[in-house]
Amino acid sequence: MPHRRFNRTRLSPHDLAICERVYDQVCADEHIDPLSRDAEALAVMIVAIFRNITTSERELLKEVRSLRRSKGAEMAR
Repeated sequence: MPHRRFNRTRLSPHDLAICERVYDQVCADEHIDPLSRDAEALAVMIVAIFRNITTSERELLKEVRSLRRSKGAEMAR
């Protein structure tokens, strides 16, 4: 069962490490330049999902990928 957390304002070093690993994985998978606007939007998305939906690294990665796929499909229409 994923851990749930509701909009904590502070993230611990452990929390940040989880977010960073997910960020690094998605950037690598999607060939995103870490200095791009897309990378900045990705970071914001990851932290928002972490704060509001799940703190499980596996679930966080799954949620981010799913949301990015659905947004990509919408933009293609």
